Amino acid sequence: MTQVLVIDDEKPTLAMFELLLQAMGYQPTVADSGERGLELFAAGDFPIVLTDIKMPGIDGLDVLSRIKALRPATEVIVITGHGDVDLALSALNLRATDFIDKPISQAALNTALRRAAERLAQRGADTPQTLLRQVGDAVVLDIAGTVSGGMEDLQAQVLGRVESRALLVSVRECASINGAGIEGLARLLQACKQAGLAVAVACPAGNFRR
Repeated sequence: MTQVLVIDDEKPTLAMFELLLQAMGYQPTVADSGERGLELFAAGDFPIVLTDIKMPGIDGLDVLSRIKALRPATEVIVITGHGDVDLALSALNLRATDFIDKPISQAALNTALRRAAERLAQRGADTPQTLLRQVGDAVVLDIAGTVSGGMEDLQAQVLGRVESRALLVSVRECASINGAGIEGLARLLQACKQAGLAVAVACPAGNFRR
């Protein structure tokens, strides 16, 4: 049973998460502050963390940053209020897995947890975040993990394949592309178009967060 740490300063919200997560087959542990959440995280083994973004003291962005510094492979899902777009984008740029809005719906929670679980499974199987392969005269770029910028090496590899006439970017449902990743991908696509390659992107819209 996968352990999930939930950090939120609202006790009714914590109680709701406990009930939902138990019903979904997870083993939840709750913390009512960022400070307490970090203590539990350091002492435990939590592959998935849910944290509210607005909390007194250590807020959700700080929690996310510290967790990623301690254990970069942890999947962190950020809980935001309605309209907190800038905060959500900041979280994604700090390599959050996903964000879900309050009031929490079970469907949104289930989707975020499924994506986190798939990413954990891929990481355990040593699946690369990005993979280039040749299919006929097209280069296919498979994206299976987090993309947060740094596409220069991929661009050089794509343009270095002189036999290629097209680039297809295939983004899996479990992938996550934040603002910096979108900019890097846009530069890659533009460079390929300028080099005369046809370009296409196949991706569920929810993978792009900007």
